[in-house]
Amino acid sequence: MARISRNYPGRTDQEIFARVDEVMRDIARRHSLDYRSDGAGLQGSVAKLGGHGTFAVRGGEVAVELKYPMLVPGSLKRKVEEDITRKLDGLFP
Repeated sequence: MARISRNYPGRTDQEIFARVDEVMRDIARRHSLDYRSDGAGLQGSVAKLGGHGTFAVRGGEVAVELKYPMLVPGSLKRKVEEDITRKLDGLFP
């Protein structure tokens, strides 16, 4: 399992969730992933063929956890994690 987190000082949890939700919807649409979000709980998830990712916003921080099926190559895992990291780093320009 991989875990990626970022802090956004000066931003409310709702602001962070809105931006992360927008990014995750876009990623899910591009990759044909099932996407669910819970605005009240400030969390969401994506899934496809045994792979699963969740995110939650708490205390000015977003945490993303990714679980991959055993047969997913390491290079694909790195690509996904780098894409998410890049999106989170550019969340608030």
